[in-house]
Amino acid sequence: MSPVTIGSILFGLIILILLFLFLVRPFMKASSEVEAVSKRQELTTRKEAVLEAIRALDFDHDTGKMPDEEYDQQRSVLMAEAVATLKALDQMPAAPVNEDVYAQIEAAISRIKAQRSQSQGAPARFCSNCGQALDSRDNFCAKCGQPVYAVQPSS
Repeated sequence: MSPVTIGSILFGLIILILLFLFLVRPFMKASSEVEAVSKRQELTTRKEAVLEAIRALDFDHDTGKMPDEEYDQQRSVLMAEAVATLKALDQMPAAPVNEDVYAQIEAAISRIKAQRSQSQGAPARFCSNCGQALDSRDNFCAKCGQPVYAVQPSS
């Protein structure tokens, strides 16, 4: 084989490896995110189990089923485990919050309220303080919190 052919084969092989790594990278990143979520769930489950064990231990002690010295020893062990679990949970990175999700939720709520008010045939109501559109069942303005007073029909 000529040196040009070997160089071309090696160059093609390097390009294929780089392409493979580029395509596999998102899957590797997703698996690490799943591991972080499962670790958080594991710690949360362990925290709940330890807190339930402390409640059960306290109940047994309060009802006289457990002597004081055994209670103190077991409770200190459970409290140390609870503290360690809570510290581990606090050290985990917080899940990213997508602010756009909140805007989408608010927009969906506004659409549903508008559809309800149109389907009921009721005249549209607005907040006297900020002008926000109100649903017929609203007692307070969702935007500013101003109480909404029902207008009594005149007779």
